[in-house]
Parts: sequence; C-alpha cells; structure tokens
Amino acid sequence: MDYNKYTPSPRQTGHNFIVKYWYLFTSFFSSLVFVQVLINGAVTYHLWNKITGSEKSNEPVDVDENTYIPREPYNDIDQMKPSKDLRYYCLHMGLDLEEYRIVTEDDYVLPLHRLIDPKVSSEERNMKKPILLQHGLLSCSSAYVTPGFNSLAYYFLEQGYDVWLGNNRSWFEPMHNTIEGNLMHSEEYWDWDILHLAYYDLPCIIKTVLSHKPNHEKLVYVGHSQGCTQSILMLKNGNLSEVHEMIEFYIALAPAIFPGNLFHHRAFIKFIHSRGKLGYKLIFGCCSFLRYLSIARSYLYSTKLFGSLTYYMFKYLFGWNARNWCKDRRIWHFNFIFNVTYVSSRLMNWWLSEWVPQGFSNQLLAPKAYKTRANAMPQSEFDVDDTQSYFPFSKQWFTNDLKTVPMLIFTAGQDFLVDGERLRTHMRTYEKNYIAGENLFLHHLDDYNHVDVIWAEDVVGKIG
Repeated sequence: MDYNKYTPSPRQTGHNFIVKYWYLFTSFFSSLVFVQVLINGAVTYHLWNKITGSEKSNEPVDVDENTYIPREPYNDIDQMKPSKDLRYYCLHMGLDLEEYRIVTEDDYVLPLHRLIDPKVSSEERNMKKPILLQHGLLSCSSAYVTPGFNSLAYYFLEQGYDVWLGNNRSWFEPMHNTIEGNLMHSEEYWDWDILHLAYYDLPCIIKTVLSHKPNHEKLVYVGHSQGCTQSILMLKNGNLSEVHEMIEFYIALAPAIFPGNLFHHRAFIKFIHSRGKLGYKLIFGCCSFLRYLSIARSYLYSTKLFGSLTYYMFKYLFGWNARNWCKDRRIWHFNFIFNVTYVSSRLMNWWLSEWVPQGFSNQLLAPKAYKTRANAMPQSEFDVDDTQSYFPFSKQWFTNDLKTVPMLIFTAGQDFLVDGERLRTHMRTYEKNYIAGENLFLHHLDDYNHVDVIWAEDVVGKIG
C-alpha cells in the first residue's frame, strides 16, 4: 500500500512580498469583521435564550451520584483567580508541572508537559506506566487539567500513571529552530495542516515521552477530537510503524473523523466552506487563522467579559451547553482560557474548505442520512464522494501490514460537530482486524456533547 499520501508534501512556494502583505492587510480587517459578526450573533442568541427561558436547559444539572460523586475542583477555589499559567492550576492541586521544549523533524518547537506529584520520587515516577493525553483543535494540554480534582489528568495520576500532556505546533507562542524573523507573518512557518501534526508532531511527542521512561517501551495514548484525527492518520501510515509499536492502548474521546449534521445548520461553517481560495485568503489570510482570538485572550483572559463571551460563542457556534459541567462558573472560565491557541489557515482549510478534496467537511453526508442514522447502508446511498478522503467510509484503514493497536472509543449522543455513529459503524463493519470486545471497545454516552468528554463534572465516573 502507498502510504506516501499520508506524508506531508514539500513546502509550497509562498507569495511574493507584495501579495503576502496584501493578504495580511486585507485579512486583518475582514477577519475582524467576521469575528465581530460572530460575537454579535452569540450575544443576541444568549439574550434570546434568557428572554425565552430556554437558557435554563443549558445550565448544569445534578450528577448521578451512583456513577460518580464529584469533588470540590480545588481545595482553595475561593482564592483562585484566572491565570494563563497552567502550572498555577497544578500547584493548587498540590502538584507541579514540568515543561520540556522538544523539536520535531521539521524544526518546530513544541511544549511538552508532565504532571508531577512532589510526594513521588523520580525513581518511583520512572517506574509508573506513561499515559499521553493529546488535545483537540484550538486547544492545548490544559484541556485535561483545569477541571481540577475532577479532571482526567488528575484521575490518571491517582491511578498510578505517569501523566504527560502533549501540545501541537504554535500553541500560544509560535516557535521554530530555523525560521527567523516575525513568525506571525511568515508563510513558511504557517505552511502546515493535519498531515504535519500526524507525521511530525505526534511521533516527536511519543518518542520524547518514552525517551524519559527507561523502564517502558510503550505508552497509553488518549486523544480528544483532533487529537484522534492526527493519531488515526499516524496509525494508518505504515511509514511510521516504529511509532505504532510504542502505543500499547489507544483511547479516543469524541474522535473527529466524520463531520456531524451541525455542518448543515451553522451559517459560519457554510460561509467558510463556500469561500474559494481567493475569498478565503482575503478573509483569513495565509498565515495564522483568526489570530484575534489568541490576542484577545492574552489581554482579556482574567476578565468576566472573556469568560462570558467564550461561553456565548461555544453555545452559539457549536450548540454546546453546560448541563454536565461543574456548577462553579470559575471552572468554566479556567477551561475557556486555554481554548484559543494559534493554528494555521492551511489547517482550517483542511477542516472547513470545499476546495480541499481530502478535507473533513467534504465527507458531510446528505441531511437524510443524519435523520435516518442508516450509516451502515451502502456508500452509494449517500450524497458524498469520499474517494479522496483520508478516511473513506467503506474501505479498511488498518490493513494486515499495520499493527493492530487495541482501541477504546467514546462517542457522545449530543455531539453534532462530529458523527460518532458513522465511525462506530465503520469500525464494526470494515475493520476486519478489530473484534468488538477483544481489541475494540465502543462506548456511547447519550447525554454528553463534544467537550463533555473532557470537561464534564462526572467525566471520571463515565470515562475515567
């Protein structure tokens, strides 16, 4: 099998100086208008929910204590303030955080985090099995930490694991070993998409973790959303077979493999999807995607305005609610602070643009498929051509020449951003090397949405 299609192509030739700065100039203003329209819509939507009383259905409900009894998120939550420093939250759990600056084969510098229990010696820690938690799109390592004592990161540490937290390139501070100058305006720096995250970033993270584990040759991998997309791409690439051998068990939380019916209903997604190459660059540029989000975060993160607007935006754009979240809104705010990282415009092309044939949104099924949920029907029954997709529905992805890594997949019933049922159907029907109950375990959580799988107050009881 030809695995080169999963290998990133050489860097594309950028625009000349004048054209590049023309795109940077126009996108500076047009993307600002785009963001302002979204904010206005989100605020209006929230006010309408308040006026009609429907906001009550979005608020947290009591946890079923037969499943899990939530703890206080932090011992001194009343004294805590919003912070951009992830170590701050670890210290308030009686833990610490180590940071390693690691370098990919294409010279991108990534922050890798390790959760530390000061009561455990280095020798004891080295004997513990490593578990790597990888974040989703626009997120970072904090996604698994900021819920505090109810977080998956803390739970795995309590269970005796050595907990590592990965970060993809760019994070909140673009860094590179060889590209010089202003990286925010460097087309060369931002010339990457999902293949680069799968081929360079994730293998680098996995190898680095195990390089610090002299007593272990394998780790447990946990991915959320895009953290699943890049890892499954990596596992499909036979050129990375040495990395496959380093994964003992794979856990996928709300995997972003197939798009959900939200793509039919959200105007902002349809707007981006229908932009041609020129229109897309004029609005979103050719470097960082909507850098305003991260800039605003750096100045406003500690304010109530930031916490409120982020909640309004999440609810308006993705249909997420807080029914399963902690009732203390300070935890929401802590979570929100770390969910506007820098990503490339090219990466968002892959997720949203119609003119990227391998792209995520081009796998969207006809509306009837989401109503009938008949995803096991022949591919010809649906109005979609996925022959160029990295994830063709009716073809086997993990062939006999690839290592079969045991998988545990969690999908969510209120997740309309991705189509979990379609993925479950694919795994049961077309992956001949996977047998349910032996090396494939599928769990569906009816009342969870796309971020509940990492933020829900009872996530330890239902997933941990």
